Amino acid sequence: MRFWQVIEPSLQYMVRGTRTRTADGDSARQSTAMVQTQAIQAVDELFLFLNYLALGLKQKDLADRYGVHQSTVSRIIHTWSNFLFCVLGSQRIWIPQNKISEHLPAEFKDYPDTTVILDCTELRCQTPSSPLLQSEVYSSYKSHCTLKGMIGMAPHGAVTFVSPLFAGSVSDKQILVESGLCKLLRPDMAIMVDRGFLVDDCVPCKVYRPAFLAGRPQMPANEVRETQSIARLRVHVERLIGG
Repeated sequence: MRFWQVIEPSLQYMVRGTRTRTADGDSARQSTAMVQTQAIQAVDELFLFLNYLALGLKQKDLADRYGVHQSTVSRIIHTWSNFLFCVLGSQRIWIPQNKISEHLPAEFKDYPDTTVILDCTELRCQTPSSPLLQSEVYSSYKSHCTLKGMIGMAPHGAVTFVSPLFAGSVSDKQILVESGLCKLLRPDMAIMVDRGFLVDDCVPCKVYRPAFLAGRPQMPANEVRETQSIARLRVHVERLIGG
């Protein structure tokens, strides 16, 4: 309900459903499904949409639960997806460096200039029929077609950056470059990344990353300690994505 109170003032800007048009080009008329959509209170539409996201319920199941047509459920999902994308996407979640420093956990005392901890995540998607599109979204890491995005988390646990989704074959470095994150970074900041993020040449700040063995018989003791330390701190963003 607290979330509802935050977004309720923006409902006046919601664009609902579509209108059907006759074959001879007459003026649009409201469809039966749209009338049904308006018969459900907006707060119940939101709850229906959250049920769909959180539980993965089928549209026919939701239609039975809410006593509406399946096409109405489909329209509600489409409407609220677009609405929340616009409303939540317009909110600035990036936290200024001074605020991050104020809430820096004691565990980051050796990395006090860390602004954001980055990691990528992949979401399975339907396999395209086009072989060209298949090659673009196929992820060798997941052995499936995926969409890939990057999540940024402040040291104290707040999500401060979410990138758009890219094809699963795109590298982590390319996502970082094209996501727009580099424009938010300054030389006095630092990012903490996984071993695969070879981004030192495209960010204007320091990069904390576990060391590579790189053909050496063994790592120096100081690099081993640093690698273990960074891994312990980075596990929080992995848990965030996994949750």
